[in-house]
Amino acid sequence: MCGIVGFTAPKADAREILDAMNAALDHRGPDGKGTFIDRTIALGHTRLAIIDLVGGVQPRVDEATGDALVFNGEIYGYREIANQLRSGGISLRDQSDTEVLFQLIRRDGVHQAIEQIDGMFAFAFRDGATGSLYLVRDRFGEKPLYYGLVNSQLIFGSEVSALQRHPTFANVAPDRLAAYRFLLFEYLPGRDSGWEGINKLEPGTVLVFRNGRVTIEEYWRPLINSVSSKPIDEVEAVERLGGLLSGAVRRRLVADVPVGVFLSGGVDSCMVTAIAAQAAPDITAFTVRFADQSFDETPYAIEAARRLDVRHQIVDVSSSDLLSAFDSIKTKLSEPLADSSILSTYLVCRAARRVMTVALGGDGADELFAGYPNFAVQRYASAMSHLPPPFASVLEKFLRYMPGSDGYMNWRFLLAQLSQGFGALTSRQSFLWMAPFSPARMAGLWREEALPDDAAASVFAPVDRYAAEAADLSNVDRLLYLFLKTYLPEDILTKTDRASMFNGLEVRAPFLDRNLAEFVCALPTCLKLAGRTKKYILKRLAGDILPSHLVHRKKHGFAMPIGRVMRTLLWQQSRDILLSSTNPAAAWFRRDAVEALLAQHAAGREDHGKKLWALLILFIVAGRRRESIGDLAPPRLTASA
Repeated sequence: MCGIVGFTAPKADAREILDAMNAALDHRGPDGKGTFIDRTIALGHTRLAIIDLVGGVQPRVDEATGDALVFNGEIYGYREIANQLRSGGISLRDQSDTEVLFQLIRRDGVHQAIEQIDGMFAFAFRDGATGSLYLVRDRFGEKPLYYGLVNSQLIFGSEVSALQRHPTFANVAPDRLAAYRFLLFEYLPGRDSGWEGINKLEPGTVLVFRNGRVTIEEYWRPLINSVSSKPIDEVEAVERLGGLLSGAVRRRLVADVPVGVFLSGGVDSCMVTAIAAQAAPDITAFTVRFADQSFDETPYAIEAARRLDVRHQIVDVSSSDLLSAFDSIKTKLSEPLADSSILSTYLVCRAARRVMTVALGGDGADELFAGYPNFAVQRYASAMSHLPPPFASVLEKFLRYMPGSDGYMNWRFLLAQLSQGFGALTSRQSFLWMAPFSPARMAGLWREEALPDDAAASVFAPVDRYAAEAADLSNVDRLLYLFLKTYLPEDILTKTDRASMFNGLEVRAPFLDRNLAEFVCALPTCLKLAGRTKKYILKRLAGDILPSHLVHRKKHGFAMPIGRVMRTLLWQQSRDILLSSTNPAAAWFRRDAVEALLAQHAAGREDHGKKLWALLILFIVAGRRRESIGDLAPPRLTASA
């Protein structure tokens, strides 16, 4: 696990720029740094040593051919590929997966190499023979990669903060359309980064930079309920799922450093823990404990740990812990992300890092197996699309008379969120149910003169693009596809990546194993959502290992009591930031609308925690201090992609 940076057309100041870009990613690679510069490219790398602690140094370069690689992530099953390379007469200079990837690409080319590997990765490869530069992101988007193209120069890095250390983007402005989209989604779907001229490379794609021009090709997409799949009965499906999950977990235990596991008490993490404990009996499981019982899953995790006979550590979350997590995220987050569970994820990662460098988690299971309530509600999506949008306003007024509550997923909150999808296209409804701000609320928040052109019309553009790709699927299957293309990579996996990397911890996701995920995607929908039972086939498998009440308990996300936190612990900081007239985002919003949200929330009349947290993150990122790199920064340029 590492950080990568680079740019083409380096000049005399390339070393200073590259060092500054690398320094922005120190948290991603505390174990070492490396750079390479020649007349056409500058490459940088920060290393978190996981495999072959002595070898594995990057950038990986062949001086004779000009081939060069910087790589962030892990290639699972790399030892088998190494044996194949050696049997073909290729000499490997060390025992790292970096060397395996480098030599595989040199032998077969980028596109064929990708087809042969499974892993989480983002890498840049310069082909010395053609001069072409390839940027590649893994299938599900576990590892991030950002780029910008200005005046035929390509600049890239693992996080936006690294690009901001390059003179071209030192004074980059926040992107207002991305900000508008963020306040609806609470993350940035598609190519948005939150900054003008900086783009996110989408999962499953290859960017090719040649002769000053960029082309982007999709090399993989999930095939949901594939008609080409062979029929499979339930018993066989359970057996195959068990074998695939076991193999996925065991491959992710391979490391030259200590490995642990996150245990929430849900079926996903319990299954990963059970298999990991069989393969590595001395493994440690970590659980976060909240004081608020409606948000606390610790009793389930404790029972599961005892049942599985695994060493268990509980991380108690105090007020001071939350403040320290917030302070760290506030200073390091360079792309807006308003999933408040990043705070608790950060804290469990910080605790785990004290005794290990790698942890296994359950990310991806809900998106693959239809685990969220959204999937069950899809049965009513068509009916709700015919409800007139004004009905949502009537319901909202009625809900004001219901008792307020900060509890997890209380009815007042759920009904208010659900009403935001009334009258919308079925493909958009689920995103509106989860939105901090509905389009109607957005209209009253933004200053009219600050609204991006056609914001309301284009806000759903990324979702609509993906929905068109899945137009022939049922409502449930289409949502599975949409969540795998948006919510999973840009919320869940981004949260996990940042929370772990801010602590120098690598988190691996067995459920996103390529063979396992492709098998689950192709399964009939009835094996994922059967009646009211979500994750049906996974729960069938878990029933042989865990007691029924743990397997079938109500879904509970890794949530934060953000309404209460915003009203108490972060109240003064939030108010100061949101009412600051010097923040770049302040000019976009009506001050009276922001003040009203704060006042209503403080008085307990309405729970605006989700809205205020999203606004707070937006203000923090927009006003984030870009550390100077001396006199390298020229006047701001207009970037294009």
